[in-house]
Amino acid sequence: MPTVPPGRTPPQPDPTPGPEGRTATPSPRGTERSFLLLVAVLAGSLLPTQFATNGALAAALGSVTLTGATSYLVGSVLLLGLLAVWRWRPTWEAARRAPAWSWLGGVVGSAYVVGSVILTRELGAALATTLVIASQIITAILLDHFGVLGLPRRRLNRARLLATALALAALALRLWGLR
Repeated sequence: MPTVPPGRTPPQPDPTPGPEGRTATPSPRGTERSFLLLVAVLAGSLLPTQFATNGALAAALGSVTLTGATSYLVGSVLLLGLLAVWRWRPTWEAARRAPAWSWLGGVVGSAYVVGSVILTRELGAALATTLVIASQIITAILLDHFGVLGLPRRRLNRARLLATALALAALALRLWGLR
């Protein structure tokens, strides 16, 4: 089963190799870029929503760990339903070839859900989200710059550094703000 949706062509690699021989994927252009930006904005809006819903569930259940497990269970049921509707069949041989570290996404996600519940309860959704976004920006820049965890290398340049500094400055203003 192809991993690219029907009607879309897979991105072609940039001929400039990164570390370990990986190549960079070219940036999307035009309509595809606009669509991806819209998806990013919509996905980003889900972050504080997830914080709030998991916080409410934790208050009702009385357990942060049970909240995380319940959140993952509900999400897994939804995803399994989508896979059934799309009649997707797993390629187990490809799964066996995946790097061992790539299976840690669920562990990282579980820690993220539990952490977000605790942060939201103690700091509120806005401050918790602000701190998480700052951490995400810094981590993402480092992952891209060094090309780790299977990502193509995207070196930190002046434009990326300025964008990062502006985003962090906006978050700092939110955090320490003009009182």
